[in-house]
Amino acid sequence: MAHIALYRKYRPKTFSEVIGQKVVKESLRNQVSSGKIGHAFLFTGTRGTGKTSCAKIFAKAINCQHNINGEPCLQCDVCKGIENESIYDVTEMDAASNNSVEDIRDILSEVMYLPVMAKYKVYIIDEVHMLSTAAFNALLKTLEEPPAHVVFILATTELHKVPATIVSRCQRYDFNRLSIEEIGEALMYIADCEDIQLSLSAARTIASLADGAMRDAASILDTCLSRGNVIDDNIVADVVGVSKQEEILNLASYIISKDLTSALQEILLLEQKSVDIKRLCEELMTHFRNLLLANLPKSTYQLLNVSEERFDAIKKQAETTNYAFIQTALKAFADAFESIAKGQNPKIALDIVIYTLCNTQIVPVDVAPVVQTSRQPQVAKQTTQIQQLEEQEQLIPFAQWFDVIDIVGTIEKPLYSLMKGSHAYLYNNIVYIDGHEALNNYLRNNKEAGAIVKTAIEKACGKRHNIGGYKNIADKFGPSKNDELDDILSLRNSGVEVTIKD
Repeated sequence: MAHIALYRKYRPKTFSEVIGQKVVKESLRNQVSSGKIGHAFLFTGTRGTGKTSCAKIFAKAINCQHNINGEPCLQCDVCKGIENESIYDVTEMDAASNNSVEDIRDILSEVMYLPVMAKYKVYIIDEVHMLSTAAFNALLKTLEEPPAHVVFILATTELHKVPATIVSRCQRYDFNRLSIEEIGEALMYIADCEDIQLSLSAARTIASLADGAMRDAASILDTCLSRGNVIDDNIVADVVGVSKQEEILNLASYIISKDLTSALQEILLLEQKSVDIKRLCEELMTHFRNLLLANLPKSTYQLLNVSEERFDAIKKQAETTNYAFIQTALKAFADAFESIAKGQNPKIALDIVIYTLCNTQIVPVDVAPVVQTSRQPQVAKQTTQIQQLEEQEQLIPFAQWFDVIDIVGTIEKPLYSLMKGSHAYLYNNIVYIDGHEALNNYLRNNKEAGAIVKTAIEKACGKRHNIGGYKNIADKFGPSKNDELDDILSLRNSGVEVTIKD
């Protein structure tokens, strides 16, 4: 007997079997129960989220002879006929391969005829955004004044390509990406039915790789079955050609600590394990994006769409990594991935970005280097002058700064994330902010952010102050400008240990 793909074998036949999409299912059930059926629907969302399945279930439900609370009974002749495609009153068309105006005219030539066995003629047009302009124009007239016995269900993964005139004439339903928990639970159910020994960790790994699509998850599970009925994380990683979670964490750690040799050796080991380099680049891009999100206030594993265990590991790494470095790395991997997509050699592109990041000027907080110089007198002189200002209370720490940060957290979350760990000093009615360069750049380039900080300062201390960068204090009171000394002071002010040698 020929093998039936798991995603086909376990395709939902009723709304209750559809994973997630609670709002969509309830709305469609209510229409069936009330008998108030719309004439045109637009299902939009990423692949594998249930659009076509719900379209077929809805076609059965509105034509079912004995529907129960909006669900098809699956026992009547109509339900069985639609399920085995022996009833021609329900037509499914793939617009990716049937997108001409002639294809649409063939459908429109039939709509005036009454259905043979069903109550409604249902036309399901998948990937409708692929229709030509002429085909859309031909469809539009029928959508404006459809016969009472006809229902159109249009499905698309790219809503922005569907003309607004079409969208406005349809009831629109958005299908969300499925969570790792939802997909993982469904995979464990399939494994139980198929007598597959699937570990929970492997199910979550597959769910993560599926990127919110149940169909992709079922296909990955099908592929893993080529190695037998016992499937764990190692099997998934080997079959799909992805890195294990701890390997990504380790590689990211080497990059963050600027250990170029270890990073390149790790990539070489992964390559020897047949890990796809393009996918590895994408995984690193996703990982640094997750590090960015993990640092947000009240961030959760749902926000990152990862398991709780994975979130804890990411959160721990994020807390010890310089925020600006995370941003730089994320952009670097995104650029590398784009270059690979355009045809650049994946290994070369990845090696270049790793080398660049391991030699970047941004200093992670947990790997502060020791800076050595023979120019002690000038550095000591500039440092002493700043300390003297502090001692003379001309430059005093701004006592309410941490209150300011908390207030900003209630107004603007991204700005709050940048401000965490910063300090501020008050001088001549100006609050000088001592933060990392990403915060300084954000405040310099974003007037609204500056206004938010000033408002928060006023709320915290009852007085409005202007704001400035902490480096301005050193520039104002230090000796003549020396770029090397400025760099050293900048490192010292950001918390880097500086050792001076004669």
